[in-house]
Amino acid sequence: MKDYYVIIDCDPGIDDAMAIMNAVNSENIEVKLISTVSGNLTIEETVRNALKLTEIFNVDIPVAEGAREPIKRQPIYAGLAQGTKGMGGYQFKTVKREPFILKSPDAIHYALCQNMARNTTILCMGPMTNIANLLLKYPESREMISKIVFMGGSKDENGSTVPYREFNVAYDPEAMQIVFDSNIPLIMVPMELGHIAYFTPEEQLKIKRANKVGEIFYKMFTKYNDFHVGKLGAAVHDSCSALFLTNPEIFTLEPAFLKIEYHKNNDNEYGYIKCDFNANKTNAMVCVDVEIEKFKKIIYGNLFNYN
Repeated sequence: MKDYYVIIDCDPGIDDAMAIMNAVNSENIEVKLISTVSGNLTIEETVRNALKLTEIFNVDIPVAEGAREPIKRQPIYAGLAQGTKGMGGYQFKTVKREPFILKSPDAIHYALCQNMARNTTILCMGPMTNIANLLLKYPESREMISKIVFMGGSKDENGSTVPYREFNVAYDPEAMQIVFDSNIPLIMVPMELGHIAYFTPEEQLKIKRANKVGEIFYKMFTKYNDFHVGKLGAAVHDSCSALFLTNPEIFTLEPAFLKIEYHKNNDNEYGYIKCDFNANKTNAMVCVDVEIEKFKKIIYGNLFNYN
């Protein structure tokens, strides 16, 4: 018996792919739905990638097609980092599976209703457009969600760009504010964890030698332009959020108040998360550290399941 149900909302994406691999191999969570959103790539590509990943990981999980653009903004994709098809140096062949009959937010709401007797957590690893649309169309759904764990934003506003323009937030900040206003418990996994949660070139070779799935990840990493850690390795930001669900004991958390603010840089305005650890009231817990050796050991263990 699994501890609780999870709905994954994502825009695969190399680090999304590794996060999904970790989630579906967990002994204590059951993934009921993978919902896709435009972000790293167009919705057509993210749906295709998610479907192919369920084939590669040999899991029978429905994949729903979600929002193709932000609530108010024009989409700006991240193909430069993820590769033109989102999987870096790995090119998928024909996808045999078809998307779920319902699209987001209907598919998410359906999954929530099916699982009302159990706790359901949403793991959001891309822009929050689908979750915002869910709350707007089905406001009663907020009572069915035990918490939202999301990868996005920055806890440190003194980075190279001030305030830091983290992709998942900047792609659709209006959607994220709708989620913040919902009063659903939030766990923020900021992009800084990816600065320590990365695989060195030597570790990538270990992944390659594991099995066929490891070979696929290795090919992905060969053309992964993450920009956060550069030549040090391949950052896996989204796996931090997935492993928080499966192994929360390896993370350190601090309470904070989160809200969306906007910064104008020349003619460019973008949204970012204002993360206040000293606020009088809080609306989220923020992951501020991870035990990296345990983190990697867990990922290796999940990967070796495919031997």
